[in-house]
Amino acid sequence: MRWFQSSGRTEPSAPRRPGRRTPSRAALALLLLAAGAVPASTSASAVPVPVEPVTPAVVSQALDPGASLQVDKQVRTPVVPPMPEVVLLVDGTRSMEPVVTDVRAGLSDIITKVRSNQPDARFAVATFGDQQVDPGAGFDVTAELTQDDDTLRTGVNALGIGRGNGSMGPSEDWINGLWQIANGSDGETVFRENSSPVIVLVSDASSHNPSNRHTIEDTIFALQDKNARVLGVDVETPVGDGLDGTGYAGIEGQIENPRTTPGQATRIIEATGGRKLSGIDPSQVAEAIVEGLGNLPTRVGHRLTACDPALNVTLDPPTRDVVSGETAAFAETIAVAPDAPQGATLTCTVEFLLGTQAPDTAALGVAAADPAYQQQISITVNDVSAPVVTLDDRLARAGDDAGTTITYTATAEDAKDGPLTPSCTPASGSRFPVGSTTVTCTATDAAGNTGTDTAVFRVLPPLTPPPGTDPPPPVPSSADVAVSVSLSPARAYTGRPVTARYTLTNAGPDTARVTLATTWPSAPGRTLTRPDRCTATAPCSIPPGGRVVVTETATYQEALSGTVRATAGGLPPDPEAANNTSTAPLRVTQPRLEVTPRVVKPGEPVTVRGTDFPPGELVRLTWPLGLTADSTPLRVGPDGRFEAQVLVLRKDRTGPRSLRAEVARLERLEEPVLVVRHALQPPDFAGRG
Repeated sequence: MRWFQSSGRTEPSAPRRPGRRTPSRAALALLLLAAGAVPASTSASAVPVPVEPVTPAVVSQALDPGASLQVDKQVRTPVVPPMPEVVLLVDGTRSMEPVVTDVRAGLSDIITKVRSNQPDARFAVATFGDQQVDPGAGFDVTAELTQDDDTLRTGVNALGIGRGNGSMGPSEDWINGLWQIANGSDGETVFRENSSPVIVLVSDASSHNPSNRHTIEDTIFALQDKNARVLGVDVETPVGDGLDGTGYAGIEGQIENPRTTPGQATRIIEATGGRKLSGIDPSQVAEAIVEGLGNLPTRVGHRLTACDPALNVTLDPPTRDVVSGETAAFAETIAVAPDAPQGATLTCTVEFLLGTQAPDTAALGVAAADPAYQQQISITVNDVSAPVVTLDDRLARAGDDAGTTITYTATAEDAKDGPLTPSCTPASGSRFPVGSTTVTCTATDAAGNTGTDTAVFRVLPPLTPPPGTDPPPPVPSSADVAVSVSLSPARAYTGRPVTARYTLTNAGPDTARVTLATTWPSAPGRTLTRPDRCTATAPCSIPPGGRVVVTETATYQEALSGTVRATAGGLPPDPEAANNTSTAPLRVTQPRLEVTPRVVKPGEPVTVRGTDFPPGELVRLTWPLGLTADSTPLRVGPDGRFEAQVLVLRKDRTGPRSLRAEVARLERLEEPVLVVRHALQPPDFAGRG
């Protein structure tokens, strides 16, 4: 705010506005902050501050397949946002003389406060005036973003109070200053990638709108585009109408025409997730800046990197809003998939991200990736599955009344230890009496899990020729053939193959020549391989106690449900044909994609939901037209679902777009989205985009 001059005479001031902040209150707040006290602005999520940034930073435990673990997670946010870019935007009119003096004296305190928490901080200094009398609204950068203290000292010393002299009304042009800084100020305020920009606005007056042709809507858009927050220091002087003022401070002859819409600063601060400090005494501005930079809203989010597909990690809530310096609390669930490889060690890294966007925006936005804000998860999957022991039934003829000797083979396979040697009773090579004998085979893995299988060995009595028959008639040949079918994967997906495994066995007593016939559900676009063995033109020869495995693969382009059927036949005749046919249910699933809303503005996110996707797979979401913000591929949950938000960049193309979901070896899915320009409202009805 400038002093209104008439005929070279300075007019007296109006009384101070109510709500003035006293130096003693400011000093008390700073003292509490320096002592490590909990900030005055607290939230329900605030908990006692842990020693480390992430507690616990390491989770290492053994779990059964399908089990889960609950972890109370605490993330201590830094007092100052990470990688800060602090721009001091100071009113350059005459009423700021004590403010400029205080900022010059307190610059070292401001720098020390920020760098004690974030050593890589950069600072810049800028000023502004009044478009009514100052070219370019008096905006000037006196020190570009730098880490050099001498440059900053020179920039602060260059701050003046000669702008705005002779203008009418209290309003000035900090809206233009904010716009210029957000847009780089001709290269002098270009923020680093993934930084935390904070613009400290110091003034005692409202702003013209438009300001140097830039509206408040344009400015909010530019600030949000850079994820820059505004810390408003509302200085209390006799002639200022305040950052949220109406263009009139009670001084006769100094009234804006048209009047200023009240609440400008609050609107910008709320839109950028910043903070407003009201009623600041001119001699306490530096102290207020120090305090304000340590009490900004902070959003804590997370992302998962290098996570094993069999490990699912979720946090409730996904993001938490706290005041910088507070601790965000999460309920973390670590779940092991039921089909996780037993004995394996599953790992995952959780990166906690400190966002800098407005609290009401859905997307996390720019965030700092700091190794100190990581959690390492290591889960050892317990070996709980017993070995799979396989023993087939047998049928044999006795040579005499004492039975016959049977040699057989049993197998055992463990998910972790691999092939094992089973122990069987009676053992292979034993003499089996006429009738039925149950054979039991067991195998134990290294974890102590024991698997068992049994089979029935039937010995037919010796054939006695009719009296007077010499020589005895030949024994008729026979073979007990059986077939079983299994499908892998149990649930198939369109565009991906599903393999049928047919197991053919012969219990005996004679060798069999076996043929296999199969049927699959028919559908348009289906591809089906044919078995290369056990066909009518190439039968399989299976000895007693032997087995043959045949595979066949099909790929479907449409979702369906049906049955795969296998039938075994051949010679010699099979006395027990009931086990010559086997079926398996087939389900082919079509992944689906849902996008909401279908109409979105630049800078807003769309929510993407996927259902019936292969569990554990990685999904990459992209805009085929337009720009895609860098994002980590998503992991599909055990239920085949995923949900995410994809941002439409603020300066991206508008019009019809499509959102694409890509998964390896799956048909690509796309859903249409219409991107429209941000709403046109007065005063920007003149076609501004």
